Amino acid sequence: MTKILLLLLLCTQTTDARECKLPQPWESLCGILKNRVAQTSSKMKLTEKEAAQFEQFLSTPQLPFRHLTDLQKTLPKTTVELIRGIFSRGVSFEEAESIAHYLEKVVESCGFKNPNAFDNNTSHIIGREWHEIDYTGEGMTWQKQKRAYARHGITNFKTLKNIQKFFAVESRLGYFHKIYKPQGCKIFKPK
Repeated sequence: MTKILLLLLLCTQTTDARECKLPQPWESLCGILKNRVAQTSSKMKLTEKEAAQFEQFLSTPQLPFRHLTDLQKTLPKTTVELIRGIFSRGVSFEEAESIAHYLEKVVESCGFKNPNAFDNNTSHIIGREWHEIDYTGEGMTWQKQKRAYARHGITNFKTLKNIQKFFAVESRLGYFHKIYKPQGCKIFKPK
């Protein structure tokens, strides 16, 4: 029993000891990195090395972030994954900024009553190829999802065009309204 308590105490101290090294204006993402490094579930977990790479990328002033900086206010988890898409999944900076701008418009247009659920679910797919999405515990596989969305021309989640197609489809599904509780979503209506 004593060994278990010591191990639990050590794990807690290690988790709490993570020092965030994100520069301003990214400091609001520190809690997400800390939680994802500390979590026991493998889904969306970050290793300490991955969190450090994220911090290093944002500490090297090289890109003129605009929309990604703004997106973190409403979709912080999605922002983390979109930035990770730039430095580790081959998403171009320009494409990531375009996706961030589009997602800002989605949030504004829809007025979600449950924006946290939208952020959680969007962060799960954003900036990824189908095979990089972990559907553990959701009763589906990336292969099945890829086949289902192929008829809509959605090949991955790395381009604005694919993200726009995806949310146009998703916004028509019952779960979208039940979970996110949108108040508008005029962005998905044909012009």
